[in-house]
Amino acid sequence: MARISNEKIIEIRNSVNIIDVVSEYVSLTQKGKNYFGICPFHDDHNPSMSVSSEKQIYTCFVCGATGNVFTFLMDFEHISFLEAVKKIADKTNISLDIGTFKRRTDSHLTKFYEMYDLAMKFYQNNIKTSGGTHALEYLSKRDIDQEIIKEFGIGVSFTGNKIYKTLKASGYNDKDILSSGLCTVNDRGYYDIFSNRIMFPLCNIDGKTVGFSGRIYNSDDSSKYINSKESQIFKKGHLLYNYHRVKEYVRKEGQVIIVEGFIDVIALYKVGIKNVIATMGTAITKEQAQLIRKLSPNVILMFDGDSAGNKATISCSEELLKLGVASRIVRLDNNLDPDDYINKFGLDKLKEHLENPISLIDYKMIVYKEGKNLHNSNDVSNYINEVIKELNLVKDNIVREITIQKLSKETGVMVSTLTSLVNKNDKANQSTQVVSTKKEIKIRNKYQKAYESLLFYMLKYKEVIRLFDESNAFIPDKEYRFLACEIMDFYKKFQKIDIADFIAYLGDKKEFINTLSEIIRLPLPENYIREEIDDYIKVLNEYSILMEAQMLTDNFDRSNSDSDKAHIANQILELKKGVDTNGTY
Repeated sequence: MARISNEKIIEIRNSVNIIDVVSEYVSLTQKGKNYFGICPFHDDHNPSMSVSSEKQIYTCFVCGATGNVFTFLMDFEHISFLEAVKKIADKTNISLDIGTFKRRTDSHLTKFYEMYDLAMKFYQNNIKTSGGTHALEYLSKRDIDQEIIKEFGIGVSFTGNKIYKTLKASGYNDKDILSSGLCTVNDRGYYDIFSNRIMFPLCNIDGKTVGFSGRIYNSDDSSKYINSKESQIFKKGHLLYNYHRVKEYVRKEGQVIIVEGFIDVIALYKVGIKNVIATMGTAITKEQAQLIRKLSPNVILMFDGDSAGNKATISCSEELLKLGVASRIVRLDNNLDPDDYINKFGLDKLKEHLENPISLIDYKMIVYKEGKNLHNSNDVSNYINEVIKELNLVKDNIVREITIQKLSKETGVMVSTLTSLVNKNDKANQSTQVVSTKKEIKIRNKYQKAYESLLFYMLKYKEVIRLFDESNAFIPDKEYRFLACEIMDFYKKFQKIDIADFIAYLGDKKEFINTLSEIIRLPLPENYIREEIDDYIKVLNEYSILMEAQMLTDNFDRSNSDSDKAHIANQILELKKGVDTNGTY
């Protein structure tokens, strides 16, 4: 790894405000001096991450995630410390020569990324040749112009084994070419998977091409689309189409729109709606839901209006709800997808829908009502029971009341009857749940309390650092002992203590940052009392004495000489004089 001086790292850290950087990834709301947002590092349901402009650090009060601007980027984007530093340096135009580097996690996959990048460029070049004329004509009829073709890297594949030959000529062996999923083999030899199709690159969250979707355009092939098979670099459930380029637009609009397919993304993109990503037609996974939540807590789902689209909408909404994201829904008329809807009704009509999305419970009421005759008693009963079941999951009493009133108006059943059904189910649910309000209490002995408290104040006051350094007190826990040494080294080097800069000084020493996180979150007063610091040091010195006494006790047990035992016993008594051996407080 390239070497960067501590001074340079701290200069780069001080060149940005952590609020500006974190707000690019998480929606923040100011409350008093600090800013709060949904924590992206655990399944957060309420804004539990605090970001301090004064201290230039973030802290989650639930999962304990803590750090500065570098650690936030490292954990959010899964990048190294060096990459995070470089990212901030580039953002603030600070010159930083670190040479070239690759992520260690990608090193064994580099050849596959390179093959897909080569294939993408090959397909893109094809569409510019005379053989790509018909593909361009097809795209033109779909109002996909040269600008969109370039933006989304659209190309075309030809028949035969041209990709295979290109990869072979570039030095890749047959085993790796087959493993890439770009080619296959039969008794007649090697040939390309994609043949005579318009090619849409599929990228991971970093923008690297990891797969393709190929669409027919001038043949009668029964398979409208062929997608890359899952490989070492292509995990369909871990990526979302257009994710890598949408961040800026989501931040600008304050929300993200989710559609089913990449054609829907392109259809919206070409009419100026760019804060949009796609699930690529699959049921949303937990990993995808977490990616969506990282983009924005404000989510609009706009899937196709058919039965499959209804199922996908509900599934996606419920997966997001597990992460505390209450999505809103756009239901398009006539079972149309966004592209067809724009062509039939126009952009203004689509925007009306986007400006007036409905809640999940309202959407479910529409879906549950389909195919039911509300003049039929059995259908009415089934419809009511389905909606009541959903209302049991709704915590907002106002939403419940409004929904009950709607249900009463639709079915003719009295509000009081519907309310009693909801209350009945509430009680049934409560009786089956064991609710524990007791929080786990961490039992610490007095020695642990002493060194944790000392470290807490050492991170804030240089005077406490000096007192600890002069005391020669021993911290029994190795991780905390090493952290104390790092704090003293930082102070001796810079003659100050600043938590954000100290975290930058630690660099990629993750184990220290985790310990630091626990220290920062201790419920201790901001200001220290000198007598308390002296007491903590005294307790740690006492611990050293007790450890020496224990060593003497072990020697006593091993000794076979009565005179030696008597001598050791006197030493133990001298050590223990005045020492409280009660290890709890």
